[in-house]
Amino acid sequence: MPSLAAAEAFPERPMRMIVPSAPGGSLDMLARAISRKLGEMRGWSMVVENRSGGGGSIGMDAVAKARPDGYTLLIASEPLTVNPSVMPNLPFDPVRDLAPLTLVATLSQVLAVGRDSPLRSFADFIAAATGGRDITIGHSGATSPGRMTTALLELAGVKVTPVTYRGGGHAVQDAVAGTLDGTIVTLPATLPFLADGSLRALAITSAARSPFVPEVPTMSETLPEVIVNSWQALFVPSGVPADIMTRLHSAITAAIRSPELDKLLKDQAFEPVAGPPEELGAMVLEEIPKWRRVVQQTGMRVD
Repeated sequence: MPSLAAAEAFPERPMRMIVPSAPGGSLDMLARAISRKLGEMRGWSMVVENRSGGGGSIGMDAVAKARPDGYTLLIASEPLTVNPSVMPNLPFDPVRDLAPLTLVATLSQVLAVGRDSPLRSFADFIAAATGGRDITIGHSGATSPGRMTTALLELAGVKVTPVTYRGGGHAVQDAVAGTLDGTIVTLPATLPFLADGSLRALAITSAARSPFVPEVPTMSETLPEVIVNSWQALFVPSGVPADIMTRLHSAITAAIRSPELDKLLKDQAFEPVAGPPEELGAMVLEEIPKWRRVVQQTGMRVD
């Protein structure tokens, strides 16, 4: 175990934050905002590294197998708790091999369509999907919150065709272009396109309406069982010394709570949290069996 002096000297070299999805999505946006603020506040050098693929498991596995010295962090979301149920050969265990650091933010997923779409409301969407039309919905990964929303829609009798991308940014671009009927990705990833009118929001997935788009209804107002309360959080490899964990948590939560980053995140439709590791750990333990039930009920598989 390192001495207190060693912990106080941490970090002595550049760190890296691995994003298990392509650039342009909300995980990427959040990682870069945090790394910039840590540089401003602490002088820490942190490289953001995108490692997409495998429903996020490639990037997650890289962190799970990294040296537990505090220099490698993972920013992750729901796929961390979904993948164990759909990937029987997952090369790591998210509970055993990754240690929770902090819940960073909560956010809404949004069902959005292009400006020229004939779907004007969530009721239109349901009518089209249940009326025999093949509705294609892009999402940010094979086990992303958007994909799990389509699974919940299926259980509610609204079947669509999910289209997997390696990041929310690409799914949004194709929805804007009209290549897809729509997309279900995070509100931060769609907000600029909603603002300029190139996308139209039909519904959000969270239990309550978002303060950022209060005029947009929740899916659960029509389909009570379709709720996805999305989150994004930081993890490190299991085994990072307690003193280093404390130093990391203190610096990162201070960055998230800073007035500048708090405003920046809220301006992009994130709801900052900066909670304790125990809160995040308990949430992970609740989410894994919840999504396992959905996977079993739908027979969902990942190729």
